[in-house]
Amino acid sequence: MDKYTKTVFCNLPTAAELREALASAEGSDVRRQLASLFDKNTFVETGAFVKRGSSDFLSTTRTSEFEGVVCGYGAIDGKLCYVFAEDVSRMCGAIDDRHAKKIADLYRLAISNAAPIIGIFNSNGTDIFEGTSALAAYGKIMSYATRASGVIPQIAYITGKCIGTSAAIASMFDIIVKDASATCYVTSPDLSGIEGAQDGMVSFTGEAEQCSSFIRSLIAFLPSNSSIGVQTADVCTDNLNRKLGNLDFCGEGLAAVSVIADNGLFYELSRDYAPETVTAFASVGGVRCGIVASSFAVNEGRICAASARKISRFVSLCDGFSIPVITLADSYGLAIDPENEDLFAPELAKLAFAYAGSTCPKITVIMKHAIGAGFVLLGSKSLGADIVYAIDDSEIGALSAESGVAFAWDRYITEDKKREDLIAEWKNTVSSPVNAASSGEIDDIISVNELRARICSALLMLSAKGNVSATPKRRILPL
Repeated sequence: MDKYTKTVFCNLPTAAELREALASAEGSDVRRQLASLFDKNTFVETGAFVKRGSSDFLSTTRTSEFEGVVCGYGAIDGKLCYVFAEDVSRMCGAIDDRHAKKIADLYRLAISNAAPIIGIFNSNGTDIFEGTSALAAYGKIMSYATRASGVIPQIAYITGKCIGTSAAIASMFDIIVKDASATCYVTSPDLSGIEGAQDGMVSFTGEAEQCSSFIRSLIAFLPSNSSIGVQTADVCTDNLNRKLGNLDFCGEGLAAVSVIADNGLFYELSRDYAPETVTAFASVGGVRCGIVASSFAVNEGRICAASARKISRFVSLCDGFSIPVITLADSYGLAIDPENEDLFAPELAKLAFAYAGSTCPKITVIMKHAIGAGFVLLGSKSLGADIVYAIDDSEIGALSAESGVAFAWDRYITEDKKREDLIAEWKNTVSSPVNAASSGEIDDIISVNELRARICSALLMLSAKGNVSATPKRRILPL
């Protein structure tokens, strides 16, 4: 053993000294965040003693720092869950090779044990002195996020800076929660001139306590992995046959969600993004579901590029974990969206792809309007919906009654037959739910009063979809 090696090993701290150094950080922001997420005294750290690698460009004092990410596992609402948390109090949270290795090791545990993973993002970026090995660290994390996609739920929690490639990594997660004081961007707003450009990918924004509570609720709601299938409660705490009376939702999608959800409880995602569409998780009749609801009160519920992106991502997430999708359609079709015209067709294609390619149970209710592409793209039977209902006074057709009359019936307007009369006649004939049902695209025409009861019935009927694969033991001979 040479003199240099002897010196290095003589200077290594003891295990007791390392534990004391770790204990001194117990009151840090990261430790408080972990304590707020996990059930009390359940968090166990992995790779606790990993320190940063040496570099010819760094001072020896900095090489003694612990790696800038805390990894471990514990229980959230009694469910096993894994977490990595970037810690700016160590190395400024800088990402390097050992940082990525800790996260990769954690991902291997999460995937092999089929349990959710939470990533807490707060870093000033990469360690530029490590060059390509630091850049490769980003790729390693991305690789494992890709391997876990659709296998286990991945929740990103942005608590501080999440910039550049880190923002891309966070967007690979299924759900993104962001502290109101945090920043997330690829290009600095000082250079791009755009504030909040990445807010569209965020599912929930709030104060620290609100974010922790929301994440805990999501972990409790979501299945631990993709193999669990449709989740149903042993006992539903709300009346499956609860009647709604003659409610008028006034075109508010959120109001419709609240009345069909068990006990009015739901978790809305991406509230401020594309507000003409509501996406939320809720239990309906004891079955855990995802709900897509058009808000006709916002731009007549028209589908724009942003709302198409919002719905397609949500439906894809639900399908990945066998969560049934309820679609409450109330839309006049497509929006005129000149700013996003170059993105419009691909986003609409993704929306159609999400519905048509999904195998989870799908139930659609046409609430008031389903015009043009609004009928086709929002969970139609032609795109794979299992059950489609229409409210008895809904309007369904290629054109709205006003546009239809202007296009085809203008010549019938007389002193005795006014435009308003023709519009009413169009609604009662051409665009009536009875006419749509006669083509086989609607399974039944229902009233608002029975909306929840009929959805609950359909959900329970479909609850085994994807969970079982019935194959014959032998064919039964005819008599």
